Amino acid sequence: MKKTLLSTLIIAMLSLQGCSTLTSLVAKEDSEKTVEEFYSSATTAFKAGMWDTAIKEYEKLKSFYPYGDYTEQSYLELAYSYYRYNEPESAIRELDEFIRQFPKHPSVDYALYLQALSVDSVNKSWLDKFLTDPANRDTRSTLRAFQYYNRLLEQFPNSRYAPEASKRLIALRNQMARHELLVAQFYFDKQAYLAAATRATYVLENYPQSVATLESLALLEQVYQKLEMPEITQDVQQVIQLNQTRLQPTLEIAKQKQLEHQKKSWWQKTTDFFDGFTR
Repeated sequence: MKKTLLSTLIIAMLSLQGCSTLTSLVAKEDSEKTVEEFYSSATTAFKAGMWDTAIKEYEKLKSFYPYGDYTEQSYLELAYSYYRYNEPESAIRELDEFIRQFPKHPSVDYALYLQALSVDSVNKSWLDKFLTDPANRDTRSTLRAFQYYNRLLEQFPNSRYAPEASKRLIALRNQMARHELLVAQFYFDKQAYLAAATRATYVLENYPQSVATLESLALLEQVYQKLEMPEITQDVQQVIQLNQTRLQPTLEIAKQKQLEHQKKSWWQKTTDFFDGFTR
């Protein structure tokens, strides 16, 4: 009798212990998780580059715990996860909300920089290194990225992110200038010389020290020769001559590029120009 009772007690204890072990293996309901548990699972996925999982966990954290230090940090890490997950507009939205809620946060400059990177990512393609020229694309996204980088520099000129933002501003400015030059060249090829002159002049007035400046001068020279306007042609030539020593090597390259462009077939020119607009 005693042995039977003892055996029953042992079995009961083992059963209870087993139930406890099984219970610990069952995942908690989201409503039962602490903010620390949400943040831990989110950052584990974040560090592993599992952006979709990180996004889900950070979104849950914000939903269950909308206030607190963990939530503040989650905005930034969630935005970065969206950026890496190729959802730039979602990243921009999260960062807008972060800046609105925490305008004095020490990482606001980082938030602005990440916003600029997110907008800029819309303006890029992995084919740019091999086939495509981003200057072929619509300038609206380029201008938008330019404005975001400029916003960072205006508000935080001494930020650690300011040097990179400045470099990107120069690149985007050159990209917009080259876009205008491509449009001018397109009009020139269509023998719309006045339109070509207007666009080339726009480059010189709005992007005076860009990479497209010299090619714009070379194109203007050809435009006014076609229009049989010798006085204005001479004016353009004088501008070139005034800077002959400094500009000549680059100008020769610019003219060579134009000659190569003129040798292209009509179809090649058209597809070059509209390449970006069909994406």
